[in-house]
Amino acid sequence: MKRGAIISNGVILVLLFVSSSAVAQILPEDPSKGAQLFVSKGCVKCHAVQGKGEKTGPDLGIIGPDSTQLELATEIWNHTPSMITSMEHEGIARPALTGQEFTEITAYLYFLRFFDKAGDAASGEYLFALKGCNSCHRVSGRNSNGEPGLDEFPRNASPVFLSKAMWNHSLKMMSRMLRAGKTWPNFNGTEMMDTLAYIQTKAKGEEEPSFFKPGNPREGRAVFNAKGCTKCHTVQGEGAKNSIDLGKRAESFYTSLTLIASSMWNKAPEMLMLKIAPQGEVPRFTSKEMADLLAYLYFLHYADEPGDVSRGKKIFSAIGCAQCHGLDGKRGTLMYIDLSKLWDSPPTEIVASIWDHSIKMREATREKGISWPQLKKGEMADLLEFIRTPVKK
Repeated sequence: MKRGAIISNGVILVLLFVSSSAVAQILPEDPSKGAQLFVSKGCVKCHAVQGKGEKTGPDLGIIGPDSTQLELATEIWNHTPSMITSMEHEGIARPALTGQEFTEITAYLYFLRFFDKAGDAASGEYLFALKGCNSCHRVSGRNSNGEPGLDEFPRNASPVFLSKAMWNHSLKMMSRMLRAGKTWPNFNGTEMMDTLAYIQTKAKGEEEPSFFKPGNPREGRAVFNAKGCTKCHTVQGEGAKNSIDLGKRAESFYTSLTLIASSMWNKAPEMLMLKIAPQGEVPRFTSKEMADLLAYLYFLHYADEPGDVSRGKKIFSAIGCAQCHGLDGKRGTLMYIDLSKLWDSPPTEIVASIWDHSIKMREATREKGISWPQLKKGEMADLLEFIRTPVKK
């Protein structure tokens, strides 16, 4: 499955998710708007997405492992002066943003890592035999146990379809492997992608309509609960007691769809034998349910931890905000720009407001001889929480 962002004649075609409940307050209702905004706001005039587009700025399809929404805002903030200079040099008008628009664009950028690069069919053929898949699945026709051949797989077989089919088949597969004395096959790195690439070369079955529908993280959380995953797993404190909190491992899910699926598959023996099978509750998934579940896990890392007001207050002073900005009618030491109007504002609205006033801020810092303040990892959430918290009188 190739990555889902293509820029052609100024248009980005993407498959995008809508929000999970864990991050519903910061995700747009229709994240596909983020792709449209990336073009309409002129971002594409400076930034490529996975090699497609202009290269004045960095390729935004390649985001570091810490790119939560506010960490991306931090990167934008730290590089704002150079961005403004580049736009002025290229004659590009600096776009204004609302908090909602910022949310939609950052959700789109965050989403890009989810799509896999195309696998290698030749390696996949070797892996298909190495992992023992060919002991049950022929290239064509069913085996003596009635297992389908690869020619019965849908022609558009996707990572979602493969993940669903493998999971639904896992308990039966485990029983046969135990009887045959075989080892459960693990998939690491690109192995599942390569195996899928090989399967796609042999698949001749009817196409799956759900392949074309992107997963919905919000509905994925509902699937997570409905299928009994919470009996064994916790997410951000909700779920089984004394279990591993997947929310604390959210960064490990900030990877491609197939790598998330591979991780689930590799843990299947433990889940089946120790948790699910003894209770006789082996959940089965439709392709849509699997797509939603994988999307939910992927977006766990998108939400930032709540900021701390006391730390934010120290940052506000340490990086020089207090020189120009006051709160509750108090003056800054160099000028007076009251920030109390931002009390109780959503963090993304404050970020957008800062961006919209960035040219004036750059001019002011130059005029007063102030260095552009730089933020470190995690400081944006604390700073915004301080700015948006009303001062107690």
